[in-house]
Amino acid sequence: MDILTVADILKLDVLKNVSLCAGTGGLAKAVTGITTAEDPDLLQWLSGGEVLLTSLYGAVLGPFSYSEYIQQLAGKDISALFIKPKAPSEDIPEDIIKGGNDFNIPIIRLPLNTPFIDVISAVMGVILKIKNQYYIEIQNNLSNLLASGAREPQILNYLTQYIPAAISLYDSEKNLTSYSQSAEFQPYRAIADRIKLPIMCMGEVNGYLEAVTNHILDENLEMLLKTAASLLALLYLKKYYVAEIEQKYISTFLADLFEGNIEEEQLEDRTKGYGWGKEDTYSVFSTELAAVKNTSKISEALIEMTQYLSKDNCYFYIKEPYLHVLYRLPGEHRPLDVYSSISAIISELEAFITKKYRLFSFFAGISSITNHVSHIPLKIREASDALQFAHAFKNNIVKYEDMGVLRILAAHSSTADFEQIIPPAVKKLAAYDEAKNTQYLETLDSLLGNNMNLSKTAKQLFIHYKTMLHRMDRICEIAEISLDDRQTRLDIELGVKLYMMLPK
Repeated sequence: MDILTVADILKLDVLKNVSLCAGTGGLAKAVTGITTAEDPDLLQWLSGGEVLLTSLYGAVLGPFSYSEYIQQLAGKDISALFIKPKAPSEDIPEDIIKGGNDFNIPIIRLPLNTPFIDVISAVMGVILKIKNQYYIEIQNNLSNLLASGAREPQILNYLTQYIPAAISLYDSEKNLTSYSQSAEFQPYRAIADRIKLPIMCMGEVNGYLEAVTNHILDENLEMLLKTAASLLALLYLKKYYVAEIEQKYISTFLADLFEGNIEEEQLEDRTKGYGWGKEDTYSVFSTELAAVKNTSKISEALIEMTQYLSKDNCYFYIKEPYLHVLYRLPGEHRPLDVYSSISAIISELEAFITKKYRLFSFFAGISSITNHVSHIPLKIREASDALQFAHAFKNNIVKYEDMGVLRILAAHSSTADFEQIIPPAVKKLAAYDEAKNTQYLETLDSLLGNNMNLSKTAKQLFIHYKTMLHRMDRICEIAEISLDDRQTRLDIELGVKLYMMLPK
């Protein structure tokens, strides 16, 4: 900001007939304000940089002599003392003249016909003009800062260079997103003012800008805050349109990625444009909704599920009845932390489906974790395999890493000869169930899962123990097997799981 000095104000027309009586060494002092104070008790409110107008009427009626009076003014760091004596012949006291020279306070004699109000108006006019120009420059610089690509933290840091406050930025849910504090703000002192401005974008509140101060802000600083709120609204609008464009292109990319139309060697080039690092942390989880009826609602439910996905970390692709999600975190992260975050998201999705779409079955498969962007297609296959096993093992959520040796079988799940691995006994039972509308294959799966414990299996299936005995005999008869042999049981159990993984 341009500095207004005592020498500058002496050039004003209203002061052309004044006389400089002392303190020429203080003509370069900055002038920040102008006031009158005939009562010496009012001197305590001076803050420095003021021009003081007086007739000295009350200077010796109070507690001070002229010498003490000028010392008091020096202690308050005033810029100049304008004195208008009561008569043309009246001299300015010698102690005042001496003090002006000693403390470099310009002592200026005003003509009797010069009203104080004219001097105050003229000086304040110049001060306000300089101030206005100063704040216009600050606002212009703020606009330029935004145009150059500055983000919210940089904007708040800029504001606290000029506003003595703690400034916070909140999102529309009133969560703190950015914070900056000026050197002048004292958090342990009393709060004098709290200004909270909504940031409006496209007719909606996108956030709030808040300033907390120890002193009431003047109107220029308040206007600076309002300008910042308006500029932040433009920033949010810009983000919105950029996000719309990015989403259009990334949607095509994600469709190609999950449909297997991108080669691994192409991934690094494709993902550079989205700011993905080749050593960031990646995982994939796939969910499926299954319903006996009201299948028309599946599409609606899948879209609603996306509201629970983080916009910063989740990139989704919907292909009914699936919701595929690529989960990305910048930099390297511990697998335990990544799994914890993904599990929290999936739990929210499952809770939503269970509450709103009670007749839907929810399944999810989670891939292992990688720090190589070229491995993403492999993670997509892992999530798909885990999802298949979620069906087969009647486990709603399956992690690929928890599948153990069954991952070897999953590697063959997409080959043409996968069905040939299934034992003939399992196929016979499946064919019989289909023809006779029985559930022998499901019964066998439960029996093997309960380690051949007939009583436990009967309770699980809500049937009588003798009924369970009969079913086991019929299973062995139809499938032409004996469940007494350990190797047979192992082959049959794996065969049942594999059959359940086949597309129906």
